[in-house]
Amino acid sequence: MKRFSDLLQQLKTSINQNRERVFHICLIGSLFIHTATYAGYRISQLRGEEIVEESNFEDVDVNFEEIPPELIGGTSSPAPIEKQEWVEGSNKDKADEPDNSDINPNQLSGNGTDKDGYLFSFNGDKMPTAIIDFDLKEYFPPQAKAANIMEKQVVLLVQVNEDGSLQSAKIVSGRAGYGFDEAAMKLIKRVRFSPGYVQGQPKKMAHRLPITFSLED
Repeated sequence: MKRFSDLLQQLKTSINQNRERVFHICLIGSLFIHTATYAGYRISQLRGEEIVEESNFEDVDVNFEEIPPELIGGTSSPAPIEKQEWVEGSNKDKADEPDNSDINPNQLSGNGTDKDGYLFSFNGDKMPTAIIDFDLKEYFPPQAKAANIMEKQVVLLVQVNEDGSLQSAKIVSGRAGYGFDEAAMKLIKRVRFSPGYVQGQPKKMAHRLPITFSLED
């Protein structure tokens, strides 16, 4: 029993001695690290001061006579920019412009007819009326269907005689594309008309007729 107590006492003594030794080692290591860090900082400062002292800065003379006056606030000014006027519609494609070649200037000051003597319908008492007794979907262009176009309008200028017969037709709304122009000119041949009237009498007239192609119900 006494021997066991002696061994226990020796173990406690050994632990206490090692604890102090580890503490001393850590303290010495910490002091060494701080000293090395401070020494490195001081060396870098001294090196920076040496570089600044060795650098030579020379004064640069600027000759303002060689600089354009407009850049330093002189009396001269940059070359004037030529003014360009923008005209509405100047960048449009001529092929897409409505065709008004059949409109006679006399409509404003004279009898209001086209070059063939057909009275423009807005000058009459009653405009020609289109009678469409067929489904326009029959003429919807396949190209437009393939392009997923569901609706398009084409405007025609038609000449309608006194008896309601169609004299001529032309597209005046510009090129629609996707086969709509061809379809409009094809179906207009099937359209019947009642004539326009002036003072109760039938009159041959030029009339703008919008044709709307649509796949919607």
